[in-house]
Amino acid sequence: MAKINRNVLLLLFAAVLLIAMFRLGAVTLFDVDEAVFSTATKEMVESGDWITPTYNGDIRYDKPIFFYWLMALSYKAFGINEFGARFPSAVAGFLLALSLFFFVGRTCNETRAFHAVIAISLSAYFLVYSRSAVTDMVMSLFITLSLFSFYLSVSQSRRFIYGFYFFSALAFLTKGLIGIVFPFGIAALYLLISGGFRELVKIFDLKAALLFLVVSVPWYAAQFAINGDDFFQQFFMKHHFKRYTDVISGHKGPFYYYIITLAIGISPWIVFLPSGIMKAVKERAGLSLFSIIWFGAVFIFFSFSTTKLPNYILSALPPVAILIAAGMSDMRVRPQRAAWLVIAAGALLAAIGVLFLPPILVNNDITETDWTMWVAGILVMMSGVGFYSVRLSKPLYTPLACVMFILLTVLLTSALPIANQHMQGALYRFSVYARETAQRDEKIISYGINNPSIVFYSDHKVANIRGRDSLMTHVKEKKDRIAIARPRDEDVMKEAGFTLLKKEGGYALFERD
Repeated sequence: MAKINRNVLLLLFAAVLLIAMFRLGAVTLFDVDEAVFSTATKEMVESGDWITPTYNGDIRYDKPIFFYWLMALSYKAFGINEFGARFPSAVAGFLLALSLFFFVGRTCNETRAFHAVIAISLSAYFLVYSRSAVTDMVMSLFITLSLFSFYLSVSQSRRFIYGFYFFSALAFLTKGLIGIVFPFGIAALYLLISGGFRELVKIFDLKAALLFLVVSVPWYAAQFAINGDDFFQQFFMKHHFKRYTDVISGHKGPFYYYIITLAIGISPWIVFLPSGIMKAVKERAGLSLFSIIWFGAVFIFFSFSTTKLPNYILSALPPVAILIAAGMSDMRVRPQRAAWLVIAAGALLAAIGVLFLPPILVNNDITETDWTMWVAGILVMMSGVGFYSVRLSKPLYTPLACVMFILLTVLLTSALPIANQHMQGALYRFSVYARETAQRDEKIISYGINNPSIVFYSDHKVANIRGRDSLMTHVKEKKDRIAIARPRDEDVMKEAGFTLLKKEGGYALFERD
């Protein structure tokens, strides 16, 4: 049971690579975050300033520099396009799956490692964030490598402590203070619970700490030297502490928010998590204890955060996958039958739900609905695998993994392009029109909307205007001729001297003489 056939492993990682890379640049950038990061990096490459990121000409303090550097290097290699923007996240997703396999294989066995990779990579979470031009998959990779290194440093060889500090430094440069809080906080909790206060000394190493400082401090020092208190107030106070204690950009949710997102994001594998958690609680040592502390720390931390987004919990996926793999190795008949019954019933209910989607989609101006029949059929297949497993009293992980791969592939090739066209298609075409029509010194007016993709695709700065009076003042003072707004604002735009050119996809394109 401990060894996995090499050809099976190659197939698994080929599937992981396909999910992360296939048609990576086939759809336009999604608003808001993808377009913001991609545009800020575009401005970095064009300006030559690789220290202070800007977006739409203004300094952007939201995140540290390392992800911008990775994306900028990708732009240099592949061009300033969608593929170049998403390539760092795709590579990070693949490396995350690869490192998970080798870590679990080294600390446990290859069968459990194989199951952990299946759980993390054949999931909606992996499909979305390994293909998104945002920091989260890269940050998750660095936190994971940091904590893997820490665990190996206390369980196998002290030399891994350098990896712990090094990857923590990269996480700090990618996402900010969370890159310190999670690795060091989780490591300290594990040492405290497993061995008491005297064990905490194992987390400290002077040479490794110097490595951390050499890697992470220069950029922060440069930012303080260039932007001073403004950097401190915006980067640390607003985008760290206020984001945790206040609702930022309307992103709020109930305390149980991440229970729902995990249940959806790691289906169907999530059904094996309860067994894995119970197993970890019983063992209370080693990898099981480490995984449950890691998962619990991230989950509880963000559950108490006022601002909530699905991607915040991404760094908890590796320990969740390890716990799920432990649950999958539980051969007791009753828990296995219960888990597979949930898969069977859940997939069948989901299939029925998908069959009701077409009229809802049509009512929302999405006429291409054939893909829903394919998805419903695949979900019925998944349900069949679940019921057959219950009948045999035998886990059917390989057939389930194959069905899940087919489902993700169909979503990737059919549903994703349709969703992208519905959400971004009109904005993309309007932005291209603006790029080809507006003079070089003109700005594009964005009235009552916040869509950074306009900045990326129009190749112009954007004047983000809210309110009739602000619009009237702007058109009196500026000669900007192209505007994008909502159709409901047509009367205001006409009053400001604009002519409606086209309405499409919930947006409207205007121009004035």
